[in-house]
Amino acid sequence: MINRVLCDLDGTLVDTMDLILASFHHAFEQGLGETVTDQELLVYFGQTLEDQFGRMRPHLSSEDIARVVDIYREHNHREHDARVFLVPGADQALEKLHREGYDLGVVTSKRLDLAQHGLELFGLWQYFSVVVHEASTRQHKPHPAPILRALEEWHVSSDHVVYVGDSPYDMMAAKAAGCVGLGLAYNTFSVEDLIKAGADTVHTTWDSAVAWIMAQREESKKA
Repeated sequence: MINRVLCDLDGTLVDTMDLILASFHHAFEQGLGETVTDQELLVYFGQTLEDQFGRMRPHLSSEDIARVVDIYREHNHREHDARVFLVPGADQALEKLHREGYDLGVVTSKRLDLAQHGLELFGLWQYFSVVVHEASTRQHKPHPAPILRALEEWHVSSDHVVYVGDSPYDMMAAKAAGCVGLGLAYNTFSVEDLIKAGADTVHTTWDSAVAWIMAQREESKKA
């Protein structure tokens, strides 16, 4: 029976699309003297910054990657609070799931301090008993390691957990970890993208996602 819900952060709980794209453009322009399209940036959304820069520009040295990541982060921190928004319905969804007795957790590729700040900005931090972040594991999504780390902290098996995310990497990680993958097609990837990546179910609103999660529990009670 599903009684625990893990959530991605960016694009799932907090809408950071405008901020992330602006920070990437700034980092490429100021750090590399290059321009980059939004479409190129979207290909690797959901991975760590180091992985994203490394995949987009394989010729960069580790030192160059660290430098442009610093430029990205400086811009991101400076602009954060003015350019991020709550994903519609995320706060009510978490409150309802918490009230109904579900344990909640976050699995994100962001640093802990940034993840906590974003969640606290919208009053969401209080709901989570587990937070897996960039430094929690050596391997990152789409590898299942971050999700498996959350399961270890909860001391539960994967059949009790649904992972909610907005990117193909989220769905690939959930599938590899043995969890139910619930795709939230908000404003980054399409329903088709998430299904192709292995999502078990895809929803376009948090209301629909919560209704589906709770229906699984009711079905389990009847079995």
